[in-house]
Amino acid sequence: MEERLKVKMEKSRSFSVHYSSPGVYEVRSEFSYVVNISDHSCSCVKWQINCFPCPHGLAAIQAASENVYDYIDKYFRVDMFKKSYSFPIRPITNVDMSSSESATDCILPPLAKRPPGRPRVKQFKSVGEVEKKLIRCGRCGKMGTHNKLSCTEPLVQQ
Repeated sequence: MEERLKVKMEKSRSFSVHYSSPGVYEVRSEFSYVVNISDHSCSCVKWQINCFPCPHGLAAIQAASENVYDYIDKYFRVDMFKKSYSFPIRPITNVDMSSSESATDCILPPLAKRPPGRPRVKQFKSVGEVEKKLIRCGRCGKMGTHNKLSCTEPLVQQ
């Protein structure tokens, strides 16, 4: 937790914090975020998801001259960690695997039905792979990608 807090504190140093109303701050970086330290929320939503203050929230907490540890969820503290492992964790037996009839059942692959119509070509050519076919123009006689109708060459008098 300490390492995570250090990294986020380092990020929060470059933000500018502006007071809006009691407990509400605007934190500006490349974007603007609204942080409500009384509700433990930020408009980036990372504080709500992780239950750990985001860098914007840490910047607002520091601007309010509050203790950062008061805003970290109780589940990140050592006493809660110790409580979660205070009682023995017993292994769970899998009832389904112990029965003999489940071993004889065989799972078959799903029935695949071919789609109607002609099968698609396996290889799709990328943009640079497609080469335009050269044709001979009936008007100017040059090889290229144009024809008699789209020819822009001037007519030569003979």
